[in-house]
Amino acid sequence: MSTATATVKTKASILVIEDYSDTRELLSGMLRYKGFHVIEAEDGLEGLLKASANCPDLIILDLALPEMDGVEAARRIHAQPKLSHTPIFVISAFVTKEVEADVRAAGCVEIFPKPFDVDDLLAKINARLVAVPQ
Repeated sequence: MSTATATVKTKASILVIEDYSDTRELLSGMLRYKGFHVIEAEDGLEGLLKASANCPDLIILDLALPEMDGVEAARRIHAQPKLSHTPIFVISAFVTKEVEADVRAAGCVEIFPKPFDVDDLLAKINARLVAVPQ
């Protein structure tokens, strides 16, 4: 098979689900600069559909979203067998102990309160995706 026709995954894909355009663009631009393939969604329902269609290697998810909140989106994403082990990182301005419990119960692996530390986020993304070719 020639390299022109081969489909080889060369870098990890990250789905960013964030309704606030400035935050979404900041995250997406930073991740693209770091070499990731980025998919964007503006609300929970669109995020669910794009997760199903693209099977990203990792998802960054806001909690306060239109159409479907982040916790419900995480539950529905992880309910799909092909996405059940996809790591989901949550970013939110509303992190309480109750919210954290709901997020963990939905299968999310990391929680970053807004404003989040970019270096910490990138370090944890890289640690999760170490097995995915960059």
